[in-house]
This record gives sequence, structure tokens and C-alpha cells, in this order.
Amino acid sequence: MFNKKSVVSTSNEILVSENVSLSKGYNFKTISGVDTLYCYYPSNEVYRDFFESIVNEILEAKELNGGFIPKDTLRIVIGDKEFFFNGVSKGFYFFIDTSRWFRIGLKHPSKNTNLLDIQVQCEATGIYLLGLVNLIHHIEALLCPIALLKSELTRIDGNIFVQFDLSSVIEKDFIVSKKRKHRREDGGRRGYQSLKIGDNPFLARFYDKRIELIGKEKRSLMEAYFVFHGFDLNKPIWNFEFEWHRDFFKRYGIRTVEDGLKNVEMLFHYCMKIIRFVDKTTLSEKDLMANRLHRAKTHPLWEYIDQSYTFNAIPQSYEALEKIIPKKSVYDSKVFMTEFECLLNKGVENDVYLSQEDVKELLKRSGLWLTERTKKLLRPFKPLPLSIDGINYVLSKNNTPIKTLPLNLTPISTHDLKQCEDSLLTALHIEMGEKDGDISLIIKNLKAIEVEIKSRKYEQSELELWQA
Repeated sequence: MFNKKSVVSTSNEILVSENVSLSKGYNFKTISGVDTLYCYYPSNEVYRDFFESIVNEILEAKELNGGFIPKDTLRIVIGDKEFFFNGVSKGFYFFIDTSRWFRIGLKHPSKNTNLLDIQVQCEATGIYLLGLVNLIHHIEALLCPIALLKSELTRIDGNIFVQFDLSSVIEKDFIVSKKRKHRREDGGRRGYQSLKIGDNPFLARFYDKRIELIGKEKRSLMEAYFVFHGFDLNKPIWNFEFEWHRDFFKRYGIRTVEDGLKNVEMLFHYCMKIIRFVDKTTLSEKDLMANRLHRAKTHPLWEYIDQSYTFNAIPQSYEALEKIIPKKSVYDSKVFMTEFECLLNKGVENDVYLSQEDVKELLKRSGLWLTERTKKLLRPFKPLPLSIDGINYVLSKNNTPIKTLPLNLTPISTHDLKQCEDSLLTALHIEMGEKDGDISLIIKNLKAIEVEIKSRKYEQSELELWQA
């Protein structure tokens, strides 16, 4: 799926801002990459038995421990690797490998069927030690016996560490975005320590990394990582990142892990234009007073961060991102049956009992029971041709013969047109007496005859006028 280069674990793939053009004096070090990735995989035919055996182990452990399993005590083997049972959330049984590189979530194959059965969450520890691509290869090798390796991407965080205090320059009131109303900040007396802009399906976030690491298990790993790449631990270190979710990816046709990773650079640069920190000195006094911030130029610091971001773990696509306009949804019988099946599964999960008579009565009252009318709606009607004594008809839904007309009525005499009109009026009366009358073709033909006869009357009156 990928080449086997690491994302951020080797020096030739960590991009520092040495080759980035200076932007009004900004020349601090940066490290860019991806530090979070979530995805799903579909299960294969042996998954059900595997899942049930895992759940039995968990239930037995609960019985032995009085219904509670202490943290990091129950070990489960998946593939050839040991995992700790991590609890249950939203129908998924979660496990973290003993090295704490990644988490795996497993769910019952017959429950919550709108989601795939296997969820994967790549942890920062695994990403920074192995590199993201190597970590994904490692995970897929473990899942291979129980999964189909067709990933479905649900989240990526594209990030860049900077040796710079962003809060010293970036003023929250001069960030231009439609997402300004979704802004949250945390901080002390001297300013903010973190700032979040936006919400799902994508958001921007930047924060003081040194403060965030206080008391964290990964602190020693991250500090060693920063030192290895030339950062000074006594100077400010901030993390700037975009968090993208599935609904955002869908807008641009990004579905798999590989799709996401090969478009990371384009996504990052694109979002740096959607959300901008602007240079207030480029605004006129009038625009500043009117809060017309969109007229200001992008701040040099923002441009520097944008130019510094690169991701070369896999070859990047540099084609412009094209937003996919979703097709107008049509609520038909297929969609209804899918939703109905989900509703039935929910009933089964909650031990809801319905008798056959209850369901029949409900369907009859709704009008969806297979009456003659419903059958006609489910099967689009196609008029049947009929010929009697050389005269052509089509049969309506109610088997009423409707006389057909040629495209050009000019060659037909007025007398014959009147006969056609009488025949169509008879058919109209028959259809109007039916419960579900099919009159559209009859009305169309009657209007055509009416227009033709009127045109003939006009031509006749014109002729008589000239002859007078």
C-alpha cells in the first residue's frame, strides 16, 4: 500500500525550516508530520468466532474479579502480540498493545452495522518511534487474519512543532474564518496557552507543547525526540495542527488511509487559507474600525508556518482539491428498507418483541402494505401498445384503451380529429371513474387536438377575410 519510509522517525524525513524562504525575519525550527490517525477495517469470515472467543475471555475475567477488571491486568492476544483490555465504549471492546503504540476496537459483527467491525487508533508513541507508515504496516500485519485490508479513514491530525511562542504574535481577534464563533481558549494572566478554532468536521488548534506534556507518560520520549531534531528544551515549543474528520474527507473524495496521507500537504495548505491570521497593519483605519478583517493581508508568521509544512513519508499528490458536490438524495424503497433493517436490529439488541399481527397492522395503517396501488408505485408502469382494426391504442394502468396520435396532426382531416377527440373523451370519463385514474396521456392528446383545430379555424377565417 505504501512505501516503507517512516513518517517522522528519521532525520531525512523531518523537515526543518532551513530551506524555507524567510518571511519578515521568521526563521525558527519546525518539525512537521502527522501525529494522529484513526481508521476502520471490515472484518472477514473468521472474525465472528475470534470476536466471540475474546468476549468469553473478558466475561470470565469479570466473573473472577467480581464484575470489574482492573486496568492493565487482562492480557489478550491478537495475532502474535499481547494487548491489555481497555474497556468498552459505544459498542466497541478496546485493547491497547503492551508497548502502547496503538489501540484496536472490536465490535459484534451483527450490531451497529452502519460501522465497520474493527477500529484502529494510532498513538503518538507508536508514530514517533516507528514512523506512521511503518506503524500502519505493523498493524495491518496483525489484523490480516481477521480483517480485509481495505481501510476507511475517519481522522487525521496534520501538525507542525515550532520553536516559537505563537501566543506572543497571534492575536485571536485577528484570525479570519467563518469558524470564529467556534473559538475556545485556555490560558493564564500572560495570555493563552492553547487556542482552538472551529469544530467537526475540521478545526485548527495550537498550544504550548511543554505545558501539555507536564505529567504525561510520553514526556521523556517527546523531549528526546525534540532534542534529536535540534530543538532547545529551554525555549518555547508549540504545536500547530489541523484535525480533519470523515465528513471533511468525503467532500474531497478521500476515503482510505492512503488517500489521506498522499493529500496531507494539500489539505494543510488549503486549510491555512480557510483560517487566516491577518496582519492588521495592512488595513486602513476605516476598514479596521469597520472590522473588515478579510481585506487584510495574511500575517508573515502564518505564511512562514504554511511554507514550512511538508510531509514526505509517501509521495504527495499536488493536484488541486476539488470539492465533490453530493448528488441530491432520493428517499426510495431501497433507502427505506436499509433504515428499517437498522431499526429491526436495534429492536433485537434491546429484546423488543413484536408479533406478526402487530407488524401487519402497522403496515396497513401506514399505507405501505402491498395493496394494488403500492404494487403500481413499486413497479413503474409502461403503457402497453394495442392495435384494433388497424387503429393504434395504448392501454392505461386500468386497461382503458387510449387512442394514439402521430407527431404531426396536419395530414389528418378535421372530421377524423373530431372522432379522435370523442374517443379520448370517452377514455377520460372511464379513467375519472377509477380510484387511481391514469389521465396524463389523455389530457396531453386532447390538448394537441385542441391546438390543431384552433389553428385551422384561424386559417379559415383569414382565408374568408381575403375572399370577401
